This record gives sequence, structure tokens and C-alpha cells, in this order.
Amino acid sequence: MGDAGSGLSGVSVLLRLWEQSGRRLRERCRGLTDEEYFWEPVDDCWNIRPDDHHVGGWSYEYEFAPADPAPVTTIGWRLVHVIADNRVYWNHAFGDGTLTFPDLIVPHTADSALAEWRESRIPITAWLADATDADLAEPRPTHLSDRPMTAGDQLRILVDEQIHHGAEIALLRDLFLRPHADLHTGRPLAAADTDQRPQPR
Repeated sequence: MGDAGSGLSGVSVLLRLWEQSGRRLRERCRGLTDEEYFWEPVDDCWNIRPDDHHVGGWSYEYEFAPADPAPVTTIGWRLVHVIADNRVYWNHAFGDGTLTFPDLIVPHTADSALAEWRESRIPITAWLADATDADLAEPRPTHLSDRPMTAGDQLRILVDEQIHHGAEIALLRDLFLRPHADLHTGRPLAAADTDQRPQPR
């Protein structure tokens, strides 16, 4: 993965991307309000919603094969999805492999989501700081039984999720600063959705 001429190893590239995109997302979320967190710029957004069937009383919409075009997702949805990815991938690759989405409390304020996101990054950052390229090549367990992966495969997914959802969050915050409507109604998760127990892909 690294360029032999540059002296960079694969793991050092991943770590740089992880830390750089993390710093950027942290700065772009400075001052994030609950109004922004729940903002729905268009109809039928996927969002964080009350759900009496989920631990903590909140969940979010998710489908592996959404309609085309896929629904627009809110800042809250994107942050919670990144947190879920970090926690579930990490637990199965390096923990006891028991964590599933229904076990995760879904934060329903901007401050709690950002705190959860920062905490979910800690073990990943520590592992990357000490890892070698040989560690990246080691096969690791995954919650996706049909997709065997190396540690590097899984860390690459988490870096990519942080980069692309972080960019989307930044754009939504830019749009929120301009004149806009808000179609968020505060409705609970639809009854049909309560059986959806999304596992990060």
C-alpha cells in the first residue's frame, strides 16, 4: 500500500488519513446544534428517530438495498452510522465479536453523538499507531460472515467511511447556514422499520 520510494508504509498512510480526516471532521462539527443534527433538507430523509423497540429509545432508518435514488441522510444519521461502523467492526475484528447494532445506544443530541464518535475512535487510533504492515495483512473476524477480511481491509473501510461521511456532514453544515426549510417532523421510526436491525456494511 505504501510507496517504497516515499518511505511510507501502508499502515502509516492509513494512520495519516485517519487522523487528518478525524481532525477535519472535529473542526467542521465545532458548535454543531441539535437543530442541525436533526435537519431534514428534503422529504423522506433518513434520520435519528424515537424507537421504543431499540435500547435507549432511539434508532435510525437503514436498508442494505435502498430505493434508487437512495434517501438523503441527515447529519445525525451520518454521525451515528460512523460511530456504529467504528464500534461493530472493531468489536468483531479485535474484541469478543458479540456486538450488534441493537446493542448500541443511538445518541439523540449533537453533543452526545460527537462525544460517542470521539470515544469510538480511541482504540482504532491506538492500534494504527502501533501496527505494522504485517498486522494489516492478518485475517481478522468480521460481523459480515460472507466477507472475509484482513485487518487492513477493515481499517480501510473505517477510514473511507470517516472521510466520505465527514465531507457530507461538512456540506450539510454549509447549506444549513444559508436560507433553508426544515422538513423534520420528529416522527418516531415507522413500525415497519423497527424490525430493521442494521449492521454496518
